[in-house]
This record gives sequence, structure tokens and C-alpha cells, in this order.
Amino acid sequence: MINSVDEIKNRLDIIDVIGGYIKLQKAGRNYKANCPFHSEKTPSFMVSPERQLWRCFGCNKGGSIFDFVMEIEGLEFSEALKILAQRAGIELKKIDPKVKTEKTKLYEICSLANLFFIKQFQAGKTGKEMESYLIKRGLKKKIIQEWQIGYAPKRWNSLLDFLKKKGYSNEDVIKSGLAVKGEGNKHYDRFRDRIIFPIKDINGTTVGFTGRENPNNPNEKMGKYINTPNTFVYDKSRILYGLDKAKEAIRKNNLCILVEGQTDVIMSHQAGFSNTIASSGTALTEEQLKIIKRYTSNLATAFDMDSAGEIATKKGIGLALESGFNAKVIVLPENQDPADCIRKKDSLWSKSVENANHLIDFYIERAISKNDINSVEGKKNTASEILPVIKKINNSVEQSYWIQELAKKTMIQEKALFEELEKIKEVNKYYQENIIKENINTNYHQHSPLEEYTLGLVLTYPKIFRKYKDKVCGLFTDDCIKKIFEIFKEKKIKKNDLKTLKCNLPEELFEKTNDLIFKTESQSSLAQEFNPEKEIEFCFYQLEKKNMQKEMSRLNLAIKQAEVQKDFKLVKKLTNDFNKLINSNKVI
Repeated sequence: MINSVDEIKNRLDIIDVIGGYIKLQKAGRNYKANCPFHSEKTPSFMVSPERQLWRCFGCNKGGSIFDFVMEIEGLEFSEALKILAQRAGIELKKIDPKVKTEKTKLYEICSLANLFFIKQFQAGKTGKEMESYLIKRGLKKKIIQEWQIGYAPKRWNSLLDFLKKKGYSNEDVIKSGLAVKGEGNKHYDRFRDRIIFPIKDINGTTVGFTGRENPNNPNEKMGKYINTPNTFVYDKSRILYGLDKAKEAIRKNNLCILVEGQTDVIMSHQAGFSNTIASSGTALTEEQLKIIKRYTSNLATAFDMDSAGEIATKKGIGLALESGFNAKVIVLPENQDPADCIRKKDSLWSKSVENANHLIDFYIERAISKNDINSVEGKKNTASEILPVIKKINNSVEQSYWIQELAKKTMIQEKALFEELEKIKEVNKYYQENIIKENINTNYHQHSPLEEYTLGLVLTYPKIFRKYKDKVCGLFTDDCIKKIFEIFKEKKIKKNDLKTLKCNLPEELFEKTNDLIFKTESQSSLAQEFNPEKEIEFCFYQLEKKNMQKEMSRLNLAIKQAEVQKDFKLVKKLTNDFNKLINSNKVI
């Protein structure tokens, strides 16, 4: 049974879709262009009409027509789906309950749970008490209903029982983050006796929840707030609370106000500041900033200015500066949070937003208040605190302006500040994280990058490979690559025979195989000089060399262990094996 996504892919040609955004140039079987997602002079963006895939070898982005439209338009998948469905002339239908995906199930569970919590809030005695508490905190009944605030009963499995009657298993509910598995295979509700704030994605679909403890019956063993953990539909590094309601106001006002808590957001909307969202208690992430930037480059933060809040602000703001945001800090009277400020007097919040300080100004003032800038030590401490923040600004003119401001306020010469600024080595934390991930992966699949490239060459140039087929046996160690290679060799599949490939490979392996062939074809067409036979020969040589080095390391370690155990007979045998390996004609 064909689904809407596949039907859209069948009706739309990737060249027509991408060609509507950028100019494509024929390059052999494929098309190339300058990448629209990063600055480049030499084209590294490739599109395959045969495989209906695109990839940039400069920024490493790629995928299907859906991925391209999402990236270039700044859309979520569901929005890209609607656009492409309309272009393809396809009416999107509701999913048949019999063929529900796991993702669909989780959406349904979250939606039903939301209705359950609202019902408990409106009908139950404790729910009414929670409503009175929120009204005392300044929320109006209408806005409580609008934001669908609910209540989770005190019982251990009230939600589980409700969802079970709707046909969902305990495992389904656990996957949604709404239930927890305890000792003795017992299951219980994650949220109990808590005010519930539903968390929605950008399209207004419920994907998770935040539960605030009952103010009349606080639980000392649990936190004041608990949240849905990351699930298949909820990723806290991408979700921004209230964005579904705030996105148009953010675009209209050309400003995003960022606060910490759900109540802060709701009170701000109630006070007329509909361009307010929350990061749900976490520091801003790169993904969240990318989403905000779809609507504005102006950001004003209003986090609590205790030590933890200040650290969170710095973490998020550092990224915001690197991403080119014009970042400001809203300073509230007496270090109140936005909800308290609005409850006491709406005009205080309005004035605070209007008078928001630029981030660098804010930190300069904070640093000066903590240090004696009339002393050498105070000047040094202030500069060392502010310069790393200025360093994060990508625009050199803006950097220069803030150096001048810092020089005026600290009475330090600009030249000295610029010299200290140059000494600061800007470390890209994303690069570091990728290196760590790469090293972790290397521990498990040391040969994967080379093996992937080799397999790509083998799949793309099968005639050349046949000359070397005896050499390849045993060289691949990655299970996934080995499986693809064995099927390819056994079935004698031709590279362009996608139908045979699809029939003989599991779906995930077919996608990987298709992508590997596309990558190899694209790289060969981008290269000025490319000799596939020499490339294959070189890769076999490198794989053999790596495998040989691995075997030598294994024998060397075994010899040392045998020496420690004083097993001299084994030492002699292993040493002979080691020497034979070195002297064999296989050694590279």
C-alpha cells in the first residue's frame, strides 16, 4: 500500500522541485550547483534525478525533496508535506488506524492524555483547587482554558488505566514518556498529583508535558517540576514552549521574547506579549536558535538572574551571538520572574521589555558591579569576563564597537583590549562534539569511513571490481557493509538495477546502498581527475594495511599478556606468528 510520502515522491521530480529554487547545471548523470545553504565558489551541491536524492559535499546536508524544502523554507516536515502534496495535486488523507506507525501512536497517546488531564482539572475536586491557585497567581480562567492546563490525579495508574481502555499497551504509554516501569514489572504514571502544562510542537500537536507539584501538597522526594523525557515525537533540544501560538507575533513584531517557565509565557501572552516563548528550563540549543531565526534575528531573554539563571543565559546567548542574533537582556525589578512582575503590574513588564539592554552592555555592567575597575586586578577581571563574549560576535564592526564601549567604561586602552581579544582561541563546541562522536564511533567501527567509500566504489563500478573480487574477501569488518557486499556479490547486481537492489536488500540497507552509489558518483564527477580503477586498488590496499596493523596489534598485546603470566611457550608461539606476519608477502 503506497503512502502519501511515496505518492508525492512518485509524482514530483527532484530536478523540477530543486530547480525552482536554484540554478542546476548538468554534470554527467547528475546535476550540480552552488549550495544554497552555505557560501561557496566551486559547486559541491549535487542532485541525482535517477535516485531522487540531493547532497552537498561542502556542508554535508542532503536527502529527499522533503529534506530540501524543509531546509530552504525553514519548515517542519508536516508543513513541507502539505506544500509538496499541494504541488503534486494529492489530497492528504487521515491515516488508517490499521496501519498506524509508532509515531502516530505516540501523537494519539499524547493527545488523549491531554484531554484526560483537562477533564481532571475541570471536573475533579483537586483540579478545581489547582484552578483557584492559578487564578490567585494571576492567570485568567479564559487563558487557562486556551493553554489547556490540566491536572494529573494522585493515583498511581489513573492515566494508564484510561489509555488501556482506549486500546494502548503499557509499553506504548512508556514510549510516550507518560508511564514508568518500576520494580517487579509494575507500571505507573509519570505524572501524579501535578498541574499539567501540555507541550506542543510548532503545528500545535501535543508531544509532551511538564508537571508542577501540587502547591498544597508538595512532594519533597520529587522535583518541583518534572518533564516528559525525550521520545520519538518530543526532543527538548528542538521544542520551544508556546511557539505554536507565538510564531506569527514574533514575525510581526520582529522580536522573540524568551523566558524560562510555562507560567511566564502564559502570563506574557495574557498581558499582550504574544511573541513570548520558553526554552523550558534548559539553555538555548543550536536547533532552537535555528527555529527562532526563521521568524526573527532579534532576541530578548528574561531569565531569572540567580546564579543558575545567569549561567543558562550565558550558554544560550553565546550560541545566539555566534548565530548572528541581536541579543538583549530584559532586567526585571528586584530580580522578579516575568509572571510575578506581570501579576504585580503589567506596565512594569512592558517597560522592562522596552528598556532591554543589549547583551554585551548587560554583561559589562554586571562585571563592573562585581569588580573594582579602579584597580589593575579589577580591570583585568572585567576584561577577562567580557572579552570571550565579544569574541563570539561574528561581525567585526560590531566587535569593534563593543571593544570601544568596554574601553570607555573600564578606562583600558582599546589597543590592549584588541590584543587580549586576539589571544582568545575560539573553540567551536559543535566541532568538538562531532570529534568526540567520531572518536566514539571509531572505537566500534574503526574502518567504517574507508569501508563505506570502498563499498561505494565497488557498487558504482562493478565491472572493475570483478577483477579484484578475490582480494576483497574478509576486508570488510562493519556488519552493515559486509551484508550489503555479500548480497551484491551473490546476486551479481548491476549498479543501475535499482529494482533488483530493492528486492534483495532490506529497506534500510537499500537506502544506504542508494546513498553510497550517489555519493561516489557525485564525488567522481566533482573531481578534476578521477580514475576509478586506481581508487579501488588504493582502497583495497588501505583496507588490507589497516587489517594487517590491527592483527599485529592484537598479537603484540597477546605476547605482553603471556609474558606477564610467564607462559613462555605461548610467548614463543605468538612471537613466531608475529614474525611470520611481518615477513609474509601480505605485509604492507
